[in-house]
Formats: sequence, structure tokens, C-alpha cells
Amino acid sequence: MIRKKEIIILFVILGIISMVSGYVLFFRTSQISNPFSSKGQSGEDSSGRISFLLIGADQRPGDEKYNTDSLILASIDPVSHRISMLSIPRDTRVSIPGHSNVKINSVVALTNLETLQNVVSHLTGISVAGYIQTNFSGFKQIIDTLGGVTVDVEKDMYYETGDKTDGYINLKKGEQRLNGSEALQYARFRYDALADISRTARQQVVLKAVAREMLQASTLPKLPWLVPQLSKAVHTNLSLSDMLKLSKVAVGFDKTDIVSQTLPGKFLDVEGVSYWDVDPREAKKVANNLLQGITTAKIIDDQDVDLLKPIITAPSQSLPKVPGNALDPNGQQSTGYEDVEVHWPLGADGGA
Repeated sequence: MIRKKEIIILFVILGIISMVSGYVLFFRTSQISNPFSSKGQSGEDSSGRISFLLIGADQRPGDEKYNTDSLILASIDPVSHRISMLSIPRDTRVSIPGHSNVKINSVVALTNLETLQNVVSHLTGISVAGYIQTNFSGFKQIIDTLGGVTVDVEKDMYYETGDKTDGYINLKKGEQRLNGSEALQYARFRYDALADISRTARQQVVLKAVAREMLQASTLPKLPWLVPQLSKAVHTNLSLSDMLKLSKVAVGFDKTDIVSQTLPGKFLDVEGVSYWDVDPREAKKVANNLLQGITTAKIIDDQDVDLLKPIITAPSQSLPKVPGNALDPNGQQSTGYEDVEVHWPLGADGGA
């Protein structure tokens, strides 16, 4: 029989997964046969650690091919009682058979989710048990059922998204309780100097806030409402036994240690298309260190950067190049470039 605490931990995991849904945009799709197979792969290593992908995507009804907009490699360690989350920027350059240079967010459109699972495993050196994918459905309702989440918004945020729903991002600086709509706004915001690279850090902030909320004793009475909401918001290739294994791994966590990291890299232009270029050896080192609870602030070009602090530049300095901001030379080929371009030049603090 599954104990109540196991159920809570299971929904901590599912709650974390559901938050990824806030980072979705629309992309073109194409169809190419899958060059990889993930059969027989296990995500549990010798220590019992289990790793899986949290994927945010705009998959409309009937769509089999689509781009992923948010990608996090999550690991749960039964020995250290640690949850590790590695955010992989969507412009990360990878190779798959027939395509030497592709952005990682297009791998599913070119192949499928299982291929993406293998690509991430190859990139990080970590065996991946499977994936859990979410979309917009249920995001705000889940947050509202929880009673909101507490987030320290690092600066004023305003942007008109143009969406028919959730058309505005309008948040004020400071620690505050965010409802579902406001949490979605914070998770989506990327209209500043570091574009999607900063947004990966905001994703991590929201995920941790949800995890804290799910671990509260007051969450237990809300499970009858949360269960159907989560089931509608999640698609996974993990079996029920996999899910229960995850909950059993985490059931002994008296105080869960959640560490997060954005995969370091640098701006790279290849024939007019910009990428987040990641050193394969460094990627594996960063991923392995994160499993040990070790993070690095050297995110961009091996420089120390706090992704949530405004960037202040001296007259002799320039803002760091990342895909999607106004220093990106490839125009519309860069994801979200037009959205960011209309807000430049930036103010003195590097914010939108």
C-alpha cells in the first residue's frame, strides 16, 4: 500500500513537471524518420539515481511533430536526497544523423521524443529513463488550486505577448504570492538582455516554488483536485511503476535539496544561424557536478553571470551575445528575435 507521504512526493514530481508548460511558443513542424531507438535504456544508475526529461512543448491536438520550447534534465538521488535540474537552452547546437547542426528544440520535429531523450543522454553523459511532457493545459488552474506560489520577482516585467489569452506580462519587482496567471507570466518572460538564457533561470525559480508548495502539509487535502488536473497536463513514456519508483526514491526526504543549473555555453554563428554552443566535455562535467550538488556561475563564455540580475555595462563593455537578443545577427531565423528586437536599445540595467 502506498503511504500518504509517497503520494505527496509523487505529486511533488508531477507538480514540478507541470510547471514546464509555461514556456511555450508556436513553431513550424516537419517529418523525418527516427534514426535512434531508446529500447532497453534505463535511467537508473548503480546508486539508484533516476533521471528523466521535463519537456515543455506546444503540441496542438493532432500534432505529431512540434518543437520543444523548454527542456530540463531532472535527477532524483536516493542517497543524497537531492533533486537536480539541468536546464538546456533551446538553441543548444546538437547533431543527429542527417543533420550536423540543429537546435535541440527542433529534434522532436525532425524525429521524435525518444530521439531527444537519447540526444540529451549523449550530451550530458547521464542515462535518461524517459520523458514527461507538458503543455499549457491546466497550468494556471494547478497553481490556483495550490493557492499560488511565492516568488521573488527580480525586476519589473512588462511585455505584450500578442496572445489571445495571457496577452500581457505585467509584474512588479519584489517577493510576492503569484496566482496561476502571474506565475505563467514570470515563467514566460525572456524579453531582456539574456533572452532565453535568463528564462531558464526563471523556470528553475518557479519549479522550486512549486516543489516547496507541494511539500506543505496543507497540500494533502488538495490532492483530489490536483490529480485530475495533473493527469490532463502531463504526457509521459514513464510507466506507473516508474512513477511509483520515483516516489519511493524520494519518500525518505525529510528536507529535499533542490539544485539547479543552466547548461553553460557561448554564442555561435554558423552560416547566419545562431546557436548556443556547448563544449561536450564541459557539458558532461557540469552535469556530473550538478548531481553532486555543485553548480557554476560561469554560464556565458566562461564568465561569471547571475542570470537573474540586471546586467550593468560600462561604456567600454558590451552586453554578452546570446541567441535571441539584439546582438544576434541572424534576424528572424533566431527564435524569438523579433519579439526582443522591438524593445531595444536596452536601458542602463540591461532590462527590457
